[in-house]
This record gives sequence, structure tokens and C-alpha cells, in this order.
Amino acid sequence: MTTATSRRGTRLVMPRPSLSDWEAWYAGGGQNRIVGDREAERFYNAVHPGPGMAAADIGCGTGRWTRQLSRWGIQVTGYDFSAAALSQAEAMGTSRGLSYARWDVNVEPIPLALRPGSLDLITCRLSLGYFDVQRFINDAGRLLTPRGTFYALVPLHHADRRPFDDCFHRGLTEDEITQIGVGWSHRQEYPFRGHSRAIVLRGYGCRRV
Repeated sequence: MTTATSRRGTRLVMPRPSLSDWEAWYAGGGQNRIVGDREAERFYNAVHPGPGMAAADIGCGTGRWTRQLSRWGIQVTGYDFSAAALSQAEAMGTSRGLSYARWDVNVEPIPLALRPGSLDLITCRLSLGYFDVQRFINDAGRLLTPRGTFYALVPLHHADRRPFDDCFHRGLTEDEITQIGVGWSHRQEYPFRGHSRAIVLRGYGCRRV
């Protein structure tokens, strides 16, 4: 893996891992963070997920959050570009309304299965920092129904410490997080465990009142 860094705004940023990097990381036991009861509860209270909703979980990794969405009765597909991650997710079992598919968000076109206005919910848990953020959120807005919800859990990057700025735990700064939601009519943000921010967006393309 390359060790070169690039500059985002006024800070140096570790390069995005390559596909081979991710495959090796997952094959070696790399995992997304466990979904705790507190995290699930706060999401539930902010988003009110339930049966009948159609969702996409982008950057799903081994599918821990995807499976949580399915437990609420949501019809959900988890997308990731690592075949090793998706293999581990599928090994945990699939069920009616729960599926996985490969998609490289930064390079490949939006999958045909994701039609404009077709989704009630898009989630992006701990993966937003790896994407072209504004382009991805604009695409997500177009995929949602008029009342659809976008949710992201984003690690916070601190200039004086680097727990979320190694290549496999990429964070965003406070300023970058603040910019998420421009062009949406509703934005809710709340801290989580002191070093992450949860962001809930609704009303893409509407001016915030």
C-alpha cells in the first residue's frame, strides 16, 4: 500500500486503500465496529425505521449495520466494493428482504437496481470519508423518495490525534462535516461516543428553512 499523503483543505490525508488493501484487511480479520444498543436506539429515534421501507446501506463492509436494518423489517441491500467483505456478510446469512451487492462508489456507475426516487433510506456508516463526499450525497439525494432519509455516522478527525485518520479508519473534520447537508431542507446532527457524528438529512433539493 502506498504511504503517500494528499492534502484536503489544510490537513494531510492518508490515501484511500486500494481494493487489494481492503481484501487483505478483511481476509485478515478486519471488521466494522459492532453495532451497540445505544447506537441503534439513537438511530431509531431519529429516523423511525420500519417495515415497508426500502433501503441501501453503502459501504456495508461485513454487513453488521445492514443486518440491523433488516431486523427492523426494512428491505435492504448492502453495497461494498470488497468481495471479501461481502463474502463474510453473506456467510452470516441472508433472508427475505436482505441482500448484498458489489459497487465501487467512486468509480462505477450507480447500479441499475438503484433508480431515482426508489429508496426510503440510505445509510452510510463509517464509510463516508472514503467517498467523493458531495458527489455521493447528491447522488443519494436523487435516489431517495421526496420524504426519504439519508443517514451517516462519520468519525471525527482531530488535528492533534489520529485515531480515525489511518487508511482504514478515515474521518472528516468538523468543517467538512458541517458542509454535509447543504441543499437539504432538514439536517439533524448529534455526537456519538465523543469521536463520531451522526447526520440525518431529509428533503434533498429544498432550501433549508
